[in-house]
Amino acid sequence: MTITMPENQGGGSPLSMAFRGRTFLSLRRSQVVSMEQGQEQELDLFQTHVADRLLALLPPSNVGGGGEPPLSLAFLSKLLDALIACEEEFRSLLGQNHASLLSKPPADRAVADLLDRAVKSLDVCNAVSLALRSLRHWHRHALIAASALPSDHCGQGQLNRARRALAKLLASGPDSPSAASGRYDGSSGRSSGSSNHMRALSWSVSRNWSAGRQMPPVPAHLATPRGGEAGGAGMALAVYAMSSVLSFSMWVLAAAVPCQDRGSAAPSSPVSPRQHLPWAAAMAGLQDRITDEWRRRKGLAGLLAEIQGVEQCGKELMEAVGESGPPPSRAEDVAARAAELAEACRRLEEGLGPLERQVREVFHRVIGNRAEVLRCVDHSARTAATTPNPPLLSQ
Repeated sequence: MTITMPENQGGGSPLSMAFRGRTFLSLRRSQVVSMEQGQEQELDLFQTHVADRLLALLPPSNVGGGGEPPLSLAFLSKLLDALIACEEEFRSLLGQNHASLLSKPPADRAVADLLDRAVKSLDVCNAVSLALRSLRHWHRHALIAASALPSDHCGQGQLNRARRALAKLLASGPDSPSAASGRYDGSSGRSSGSSNHMRALSWSVSRNWSAGRQMPPVPAHLATPRGGEAGGAGMALAVYAMSSVLSFSMWVLAAAVPCQDRGSAAPSSPVSPRQHLPWAAAMAGLQDRITDEWRRRKGLAGLLAEIQGVEQCGKELMEAVGESGPPPSRAEDVAARAAELAEACRRLEEGLGPLERQVREVFHRVIGNRAEVLRCVDHSARTAATTPNPPLLSQ
């Protein structure tokens, strides 16, 4: 018995096959456009979050010279928290189908800049870590001086002990001539201006390393993307934002903490973003505020408010003690100055430990994120090399 198949169940007409092909292509094209729009929205959201974190660092009224000092342990803590948050969000972007965009122009050029800046940031973190350890040794002199004058009536022995400690404090301070000429020798873990042993975070800091040379300006403009490079352009701006926040953070650390050969002249701002970027205004405001402080206190090796507070209290206490000891009428003034120095020491000591831990965390996060970017770039390159060209649909 012969079975006859219906005509519409055989292979279909050529017109039907063409319609199905066009429908499939339209659906696929719509999916690609929808995915690209979603990627762009995620990248734009990252830019907005960077702006929010930088705005949170500005004082309520951005007036230079007013309010709290622009460089303090509290400010550095908030800055490094913002940097870590940006690093986390940027790394999450790489795991959300954005990694393939790293190899597209102009993102590839922004990635090369980020990788180079990450290596220099590791050197800055290392130098800052060594400087913070050196500050602990310097800080002990201030503690000795403050504890030697605890009451209104001090004996000659206590006065002599306090004077010796104050002399060492002022002679080895961050802004003293001996500290300015001292260099951190990473190979031995010691500073030529201090005898205490210091351990770097990972590798050593070379003898001729300079904090100032680690922060050349970030390129002010990215290449204008073309129509076919929309995905790469959005990713380029995200990479540029991450590179800018990292560069700015290292610039602030080098300004606040007395690093090797930092120089006293205020350098140019490290970031010059295009004005249309959401975080450009906040970045410009922060850089102007810190640059003004740098110029106002020209000649100082470190601008951290707590360091300057300890040194100023030490100078005032030294003047109050005098060469031959204070007269009985000034005993209360000496005790008050000693109490101020003890309070300044407390503020510095409370912030040094957390700041050291944050610098260490930033160091390891920069290493991890740099490795992740390199992995994504390598994976994208290998995928592009092994992906065959799609076959042409028969009409």
